[in-house]
Amino acid sequence: MSLEEAIRQALANVETVKANVAVQTATVARFEALKEFVPLVNLPQLAVAFNQFAGPGKILIFPDVTGGALLQGSPLLQQAALNRANMYFPISPSGQITALPIAEEGVHAKVLMEQLVRRSQAMLAIQDYYAAKQIDHGLRTARLGLELTRETLALTERKLRERQAHDVELTEARVAEHKAGVLLTALEKEARVTRRELAIVLHQSRLLVPQREPVPIRADYAYRFDLADPDEVDLRWMPDFPGSREEAIQLAKQQRVDVRIRVVGLRIARLQRKRSVLGLLGEGTLPAELGFKNATKVNGGITLGAIFGSTYGLPVVDISLWSGIRQARLDEVLSQLELEKALLEVGVDAGNSWDRWQQAIREWELSEAELALRHELLERMERLYQQKQTIWVDVLGARVNLLQADANRWTRWYNLQLARFDVLRATEQLLDYVERRRITRLTAWQKPPPEGHRRLLPWLASKESTRAVPEPKGGTDARP
Repeated sequence: MSLEEAIRQALANVETVKANVAVQTATVARFEALKEFVPLVNLPQLAVAFNQFAGPGKILIFPDVTGGALLQGSPLLQQAALNRANMYFPISPSGQITALPIAEEGVHAKVLMEQLVRRSQAMLAIQDYYAAKQIDHGLRTARLGLELTRETLALTERKLRERQAHDVELTEARVAEHKAGVLLTALEKEARVTRRELAIVLHQSRLLVPQREPVPIRADYAYRFDLADPDEVDLRWMPDFPGSREEAIQLAKQQRVDVRIRVVGLRIARLQRKRSVLGLLGEGTLPAELGFKNATKVNGGITLGAIFGSTYGLPVVDISLWSGIRQARLDEVLSQLELEKALLEVGVDAGNSWDRWQQAIREWELSEAELALRHELLERMERLYQQKQTIWVDVLGARVNLLQADANRWTRWYNLQLARFDVLRATEQLLDYVERRRITRLTAWQKPPPEGHRRLLPWLASKESTRAVPEPKGGTDARP
């Protein structure tokens, strides 16, 4: 398991598929908007037959069959058939002006939410991946520490037999060995837990896997990590990576999906207010009906007729309409406040991410110095052991300290990579990095629907990316 593979699988998990289905569901609103333009057409057909048991005379009329004519005749089977074509053309200025733009903005919002889900799932996979891999370094140290406590216990037992140690020292060595064993089992348990959590994030939806037979739904957490692989975030692929804290804040305000969703919400609120105001113009229908009747000869035979007309109603006193206008104005104000709050939050988040990255760099440099110190101490202890000036347990203890320092260095290194990813997330460049590194193929960033009549054109949410992928710049970064 590698970092790139973890990101690739996370972008095809259940949550991302659900977000994509939500986008497809939002496109149904376009068809709903077409009701404001496409006339309603129905073709009712009616055929009746009945017996008249009385003699000559008039009976009740059947408007849908006879068109208002009275049926007359002697006792026999009366038959009638009616075919109609009804069309109702909508007349709704408010819906015809705003319905389709609102539907397009709704699809745009769902696409942005899908990008938000992709970003969050990729970041969650990165965090769980580093957490699971970091524990393996701790396990290596814990196993050597358990070996050290056993050697210490054996040494203490020999000293006690030679009356060079006290009973309490033997008890203390046994407790230390037991504590090291408990620590090892705790780390092994934590490793299993983190791998299961990673497996949930990396579980690829079975809907994306061709199936020839029923496939059980279960998580696969039998991952193996290459502890020598640094899994470095190569920022050379990101020429537009911010160069300062202020630039990171500015990029976050311009590019964050959170802000763009609020902008779309504000546009929808304005369209809703416009629709409410246009509701004052009223609405109506323009019906057109064509009827064809076939009855027995005694009842008039065949008739053909057409009806045209229109109905249009203007609201005079409609409390719900005026309250809707007021509510739409307040919703627009609320959307503006949410946008303002989002701008503040993303600015603070980007600034904090930048600060954490700078602090992670300092901690990484400190861990490098500490590891170099532990190397020198181990070399010194090995020389003393060769000169018969120390015992093997002291050398083993120095090795444990070296492994501990190395595990701490790897922890600081992973924290540094997480801090880099966090800056990419805060400046909305994480998915750009995934695409430019060719980890997986993503859809392009979508722009808001254009203004004017082009807003009524279908907006493609699945457009392929046409951005050029740059080659990484030269240079090397420090790594473990």
